[in-house]
Amino acid sequence: MPEVRSALTSHLQPGRFGAAGESPLVLSERPLGTLIQLSGWRDSFENAARPLLARLGLEGIGTFDRAQISEKALAFRIAPERLLLRLPSAAVWAEIDPGIDPAQTPFLDLSHSRTLIRIGGAHAAALLARLMPIDFDEQAFGAGRFVQSGIHTVAVLVHRAADADGAPAFDIYLPRSFTASLWDFIAQTAMPLGYRVDAGG
Repeated sequence: MPEVRSALTSHLQPGRFGAAGESPLVLSERPLGTLIQLSGWRDSFENAARPLLARLGLEGIGTFDRAQISEKALAFRIAPERLLLRLPSAAVWAEIDPGIDPAQTPFLDLSHSRTLIRIGGAHAAALLARLMPIDFDEQAFGAGRFVQSGIHTVAVLVHRAADADGAPAFDIYLPRSFTASLWDFIAQTAMPLGYRVDAGG
């Protein structure tokens, strides 16, 4: 598979920006790995998908608001008969691919069409609340939760990952073609809070 290049090459400028202080807000791009959309049919999707998911260490198709996680995969149920699978590498999917019946569980590789950015730090929820009309407080949106919403009219998926260094961490999956403009919009919105850009992910 061709190398996936960052859509933020000219936008990731490490440093501190906006309000002065310790910058308890961090923006970064994360390695996406391999992103697979798995789908199926109303009456058979769960039964058809279950053996494939079991090979990835996942139990069933999950719920619409909480991600499933294993050593091999992270899974989001994004529609009644559709899952989004994030895998650490193409090699993991290559082990699963031969066992798939495309007539029962068709799939689409989205690795080249999405970008993953992380908003982390003590002010992460406050920034997200300025971007989307959703309560991202820990009691309402704890670790493992995810939601499909929009930033500046662009559809995104937001996942609250495990806390990093004791602070909240939110991963945002967004369309590659809108990555640069959304990054600029998020950075501009973060200016009053003050933020730091980490280029290394």
